[in-house]
Amino acid sequence: MTAVDQTLGEFVSALRKAEVDVSPAETLDAMAAVDLIGLQDKQKLRRTLSIVLAKTPEEKAQFDICFQRFFSFEHFEQPPEALQRLREDALAIRTEQGGGGSLDAPAARPRRGAADGSPLGDLLVSGDAAALSLALARAAQAVNLSQIRTLRERGLFAHRILVHMGISRLEWEIDRLGRSENPQDHATAVLLTRARAYLTEEVTRYVENQYLNLVDGTGDRFIAEAVSQTRLSAMQVYYFDHIREAVRKLANRLIKKHARRRKVQKRGQLDIRKTLRRNLAYEGTPFDLHWKQVKVEKPKIFVLCDVSGSVRNVARFLLTFLYSLNELLPRVRSFAFAGELGEITALFEQYPLAEAIEMSLNDYGKGSTDYGLAFRQFADLCLGELDSRSTVIVLGDSRNNYYGNGADVLKSVSEKTRQLIWLNPEPRALWREGDAEMPHYLPHCHVAEVCNSLKDLERIVGQVLRTNL
Repeated sequence: MTAVDQTLGEFVSALRKAEVDVSPAETLDAMAAVDLIGLQDKQKLRRTLSIVLAKTPEEKAQFDICFQRFFSFEHFEQPPEALQRLREDALAIRTEQGGGGSLDAPAARPRRGAADGSPLGDLLVSGDAAALSLALARAAQAVNLSQIRTLRERGLFAHRILVHMGISRLEWEIDRLGRSENPQDHATAVLLTRARAYLTEEVTRYVENQYLNLVDGTGDRFIAEAVSQTRLSAMQVYYFDHIREAVRKLANRLIKKHARRRKVQKRGQLDIRKTLRRNLAYEGTPFDLHWKQVKVEKPKIFVLCDVSGSVRNVARFLLTFLYSLNELLPRVRSFAFAGELGEITALFEQYPLAEAIEMSLNDYGKGSTDYGLAFRQFADLCLGELDSRSTVIVLGDSRNNYYGNGADVLKSVSEKTRQLIWLNPEPRALWREGDAEMPHYLPHCHVAEVCNSLKDLERIVGQVLRTNL
């Protein structure tokens, strides 16, 4: 594989991470097109690859962003005047020291002997963006920037690049000049401090761009990482759409995982009689295999969500998660309560998912929370329908405003179900404080877990699938 083919392959990988769907055949077409047009004209290259690799208007827009980011080598030209100002200031200090100079001459820092300066400082105040870009690219390659996997590693890789470029020597020089009694040395130290800040900013920006190229072309993964550890109960409204999308992706991952498991489970015992009968046309050669079918009853999921106060955010995302799993969990019945309990299943049949959730929260999120009343109303509606295929999920902080806790009703529900799972958004240390009723509910729960993050949701819903499918 030539260097051009390797670079094009890396670009295709970056496009796929940016959610531009590129097939292997289209990749081969792109390589053939590049062989024809060459790499000399950047705009012609962009237009040609856009025709071959991007199909929809959305993909073409994402392609343009990815192309500019991937094939841009001008990492030190934003803002374009920054290097020029450093160069001019360096020449001014040099002139004050009697060295002369002009903007047409090569810029250099004040003359103190080669041993006194740092090569990185000389490069920064030279104004040579191309040389700086080359030094940055070589440093990135030396520290294996291609191994970056999360944006949390941005600072680590930026630091490694700066060290490889020689920032330690530059900082030593800044410190030494700053302690000098010579006013011109002080001016040089200020100049180099500005140059160091500029370099640090540009290197960090370069690492961010490479992260987008190598790992996360759309930025969605960055958003998901930023909020994956955030408490859902404290989530800002701005992030709701991003979290909904992250929840859907987690749900799709669970669907694929458990759909594969169900497919394998269907392949159990060979049906000999049916196989022989169906293969008579092939003189008994078993081309068409048939397996004994085992009827598997689909699980029934009942969800009771406290939608009062801070719990409503967690309820919002749990409902999004469960109803995104409709391929695996087609029989989900949902109930919302604060003051009184009401079934909200029909809303999800009549309205889009996000709209149905918001309507549920608004309709039943009023009043003081009363778990005892909610459990009694749920038992009146559904106790006769609960059986060994039923899973009841209760989401709430158990804070009952000192009303009757209804633990006896919860016991009756638990005894008729396969499992009763309680998801509490509060830390376990708070489960026994104030008006929390968890000590009375825990004996009747098969599972009781803290649930206040995307990771918690994925783990617990995955557990429900494992025990029901």
